[in-house]
Amino acid sequence: MKRFNPIVVALTATCAFAVSSYAADNILVNDTWADGDRTSTGPDGGGIDSQWFGSGASLSVPAAGDLRGTVPSGSAFWTTYFTPSGSPVTLADQEQLLITWVFTPTTVNLNNTSQAFNLAVANTPSGSRAISDASPGSGVYSGYSMFMNMGQTLGNASPFALREWVVGSGALLGTAGNWGANGVASANLANGAASGNHGYDGGTQYTYTMSITRNGTDLNIISTMSGGTVNGTGTMTDSVTDTSANTFAFDTFAIRPSGSASAAGLFDTSLFRVDYFTVPEPATLTLAGLGMLGLVLAYRRPQR
Repeated sequence: MKRFNPIVVALTATCAFAVSSYAADNILVNDTWADGDRTSTGPDGGGIDSQWFGSGASLSVPAAGDLRGTVPSGSAFWTTYFTPSGSPVTLADQEQLLITWVFTPTTVNLNNTSQAFNLAVANTPSGSRAISDASPGSGVYSGYSMFMNMGQTLGNASPFALREWVVGSGALLGTAGNWGANGVASANLANGAASGNHGYDGGTQYTYTMSITRNGTDLNIISTMSGGTVNGTGTMTDSVTDTSANTFAFDTFAIRPSGSASAAGLFDTSLFRVDYFTVPEPATLTLAGLGMLGLVLAYRRPQR
């Protein structure tokens, strides 16, 4: 009967552990509001929550599993922080941050020409965080934003525009000119949809994702909206490599519809999730290499 070499078994286990740790998924937030609470943070038995702040009385949880944003005739502002203050996710080489937001709009307007549906994935400076229901304060932000058109028919020339922070201090999403491309205010890094294409439908669920991956001194950003027949195909995507990234650190997700007449009357969110994919330490990779070497040597050894 063939016997198992205990050294080989140990090396195999070590190798499996090391390889499984490659690109580890650290789930920072996985909130479905199953507890009916938008003010809780941390693990709650059904996920990992983050606290949400809304301008005015625009945010509520009318039922478990539903974060509802109500848009007045003026703008609404909804903000959450997925790390503690002063401890942003700082991407090392080959690490990735993935933001996922799943929502359903109600009472979508027919058509407008504005970029009135905006969001940001940013790093908030000290002292600018919202600490109660209000818009975040002005400060020296950094990161990326989406300036989008929302209507049943897309009506803006750049209805899905990716931008980066281009000024010193300013409001996070209150001023379009604070965002742009390569130092140019209101310019676009990319635009992944076309005016005149089908837009959003009330009662249809949409999934927005932004992945930010560091590659040396560059950042690869992929921004995607999917659901229904948005953009005529069900998907619109921006993909860019930013060779002059203004930050590698992120801690904030914010949404700002500019008004019900140019966005939608309600936004019901069923999932907000933040994944942070890390790479192993060099020592872990060394263990993986030794494990593989042990397996090869054991395989080549003559059996008796």
